[in-house]
This record gives sequence, C-alpha cells and structure tokens, in this order.
Amino acid sequence: MNKAFILIAICSFSPLNALGKNHLDVEFKGELIHHDCQIAAGSINKQIQLGYLRKQYLNEHSVSDVFPFFIEINKCSPSDLNKIIRLTWQSHQLIDIDGNHYLTTQGASGALLGLIEMDKDKQPVIWNQPIKVGVVSVVDNRQQLNFGVFVRKPASGEIKTGDFKGTATFVVEYE
Repeated sequence: MNKAFILIAICSFSPLNALGKNHLDVEFKGELIHHDCQIAAGSINKQIQLGYLRKQYLNEHSVSDVFPFFIEINKCSPSDLNKIIRLTWQSHQLIDIDGNHYLTTQGASGALLGLIEMDKDKQPVIWNQPIKVGVVSVVDNRQQLNFGVFVRKPASGEIKTGDFKGTATFVVEYE
C-alpha cells in the first residue's frame, strides 16, 4: 500500500504531468505596508538660537553669518532616501528684497531672517512652494536635511537693538 501511494504521488507531481497542461500557475504573496520617513521629535517645534549679534556689524554688512541647522528625519529605509523629497517652507510674514523673500520677525529690531539650503550651493529657499531636496545627509547615523538661517537688516534704515523672533512652518512630502 505504501508503494502504491508513493507511485501516485510521484506521478501527480512529475514533469510529465505538467507537460499535459498549457500553463503553469505561480502564486506570489506579499504585504504592502504604509511606512514613510518621519520627522524626528527633536526637529518638531525646533528653536534655532542665533545668539548675540552686533547691531553695528549688521548695519555695515547687511547680513550676519549663516547659522547652520538641520531637520532630522528617521525611520527611512535606503529606498526611501532615494525617493524625491519635497519640502515646503511656509509663512505669510514675508518681505521681498531684490527678488529674495525674507521672514519678518516680531520685536522692535526690524530684523529679517533668510533661509538657505546648505546642500544646494547655499541657495535661498523659495517660500510657499515645494522644493526638491537633494541628498539626505547621514551624519552619525542620523538622516537630516541641512539648512542655514541668517539675519538681515531691513531694506531701508538700520537694524535696532532688541530681541526678535520669527516663526515658519515646513511640510515634508515623499514621492
């Protein structure tokens, strides 16, 4: 009886049995998950301290040095990092000077803030429009988008002493 069962099993799985059919069925199974890169907790409600800036220097040179900062992202797979990342800096508190937009600040100083992309030849950020972010830098196993901020004096008049604060929002999308 065992020999008869083995013979039947061999016949039903043999290539001779497959030759009698015009097709072969192959079944694939997988699972799609929704998992995007996420903004790291330390980059949400981020505060960039610009320290003490000299009024005389800003009035003579118009702009300060650039203060680099980054937006850290995490939970990105290597394939996610190769996707197109679009980042939109948003604000309605902007002023245009010579074709570049600057963020106005609260306070009596009259200071304006400029943003640049550190990984794209330090080009000014285009506000309220998605920009393609280039390479996602990986520093100390952290995935980050690198930017810089600088202080600018008003287009007319001088900057005044005092505190200032500017707020902007950013949105990140992945394709």
